[in-house]
Amino acid sequence: MAGVSPMVSLRIPEDHLLELNRLVGFDGMRNRSDVIREAVRRLLASPLPGQGDRVEVDLGPDLTASLRGYCKLVGESAEVVLRQSAREHIRKELAQGAVFEELLAKRMDELRSQYDDDSNALR
Repeated sequence: MAGVSPMVSLRIPEDHLLELNRLVGFDGMRNRSDVIREAVRRLLASPLPGQGDRVEVDLGPDLTASLRGYCKLVGESAEVVLRQSAREHIRKELAQGAVFEELLAKRMDELRSQYDDDSNALR
């Protein structure tokens, strides 16, 4: 971490301390302070209540590496890329669903037109 930052003391339950210790060594976190700084950073980056939910997803090592590479290539943050990807995926699924509903309705109309309402016989 660049520069000098103020020191803050806090009291936490022992089980939380054990969990902090367990996280040391993951994702470049060298000590408890790194773990706490990351937790505070995530908390402060979270949207305010009522502005949207924050979802955490384990992408796995392969997709994580691909996402990092892509973000470097396009100069965007992972948050922006994932948000845009989610929007595009939802838009695509909804569009496909609408097309399916439209095709189904058209086919049902065709089938109805083949039958005479009075006799239920084929025309």
